[in-house]
Amino acid sequence: MMCMKILLVSLYGRGGMVHYASQIANALSFDNEVTVIAPTHIEQKYFNKNVNLKLIKAPHSLVKSIFQSFNFFELRSLINYIKDYKPDVIHFVNEHPWNNIIIFKFKGEHKMVLTCHDPNPHPGERNSLILKLFKLSTLCQLKKVDRIIVHGNNMVDELKKQNISSKKIDVIPHGDYQFFTNYSPSSSSTDNSILFFGRIKLYKGIEYLIQAELLISQVLTDYKIVIAGEGDLSRYSKYLEHNKKFEIINRYIEDSEVSYFFTKCKVVVLPYIEASQSGIIPIAYAFKKPVVATNVGSLPEVVEEGLTGYLVQPKNPNALAEAIIKLFKDDNLSERIGENGYLKMKNELAWNKIADKTIEVYTKS
Repeated sequence: MMCMKILLVSLYGRGGMVHYASQIANALSFDNEVTVIAPTHIEQKYFNKNVNLKLIKAPHSLVKSIFQSFNFFELRSLINYIKDYKPDVIHFVNEHPWNNIIIFKFKGEHKMVLTCHDPNPHPGERNSLILKLFKLSTLCQLKKVDRIIVHGNNMVDELKKQNISSKKIDVIPHGDYQFFTNYSPSSSSTDNSILFFGRIKLYKGIEYLIQAELLISQVLTDYKIVIAGEGDLSRYSKYLEHNKKFEIINRYIEDSEVSYFFTKCKVVVLPYIEASQSGIIPIAYAFKKPVVATNVGSLPEVVEEGLTGYLVQPKNPNALAEAIIKLFKDDNLSERIGENGYLKMKNELAWNKIADKTIEVYTKS
């Protein structure tokens, strides 16, 4: 296969977007020349030595990315760099507003690909003026790029509703996050915890996990529910403050801590009321943990019912509790499902396979 000159644009510097950008960059760099345009505050440790990093002073937040889009000095430097680099393909690995400037400047000169992680703002976010502007910015990118990568067939349907042609959309699954297992916790034993992990957002359905706990407590005694992630929990405080079955770690979880939570837990729960896809599931699979998720978005395309986890209807605490109880009462079942998830990750979500499929997208007309 011919070596390609690939320019990845990833202008978010922390969290899941960095994990995604670094892993796809590393995988592509084994057979190609790869440069990543990234913000100066990005965590560089995740990129291997084959990946070139071009660091720029990109905004730290969504608000700044929109209102600082007239940082002419930095943008001129960015444009000049791309002119000199002359890539075969420009791949925007997330939907940053500054992508529009690059697309406007180089449309027709280079193949352009966009990975769209979220076709729509999530519930609870749709009334925000900033997110409406972000949505408009993303729609412009979707219309102008040559090809679009999404992580599930459900997302294709969502983009078609926005008059995006399905002919320019390719479905490639989210890759694995096995690198988190490199951070070994001091103990590998579980503590019978039910883990909710990630940012606290309205669409994540925490209220239904709280309601499910009332049902779980009628059957189980030895368990706790861990909610680990940054975000506003104030709407749930009256339910959580005096319930000793909940352990709350309400802050940004450093990457070095991730293995602790996933190693200790017995099951990972995603009680979302809406979703596109989630990086939490590949992390759970990496630690051989069964998943209980809701049947929303593209989650059913990653969680195989009864094989790698259980799928329940959203806003249904009874079904959520029943699935969790089933896994707690049968250790052999829980371990078998965890192993199946790990095998699914190795066979379907390996980054070398993701890279091969991505190269195929680059070469499509």
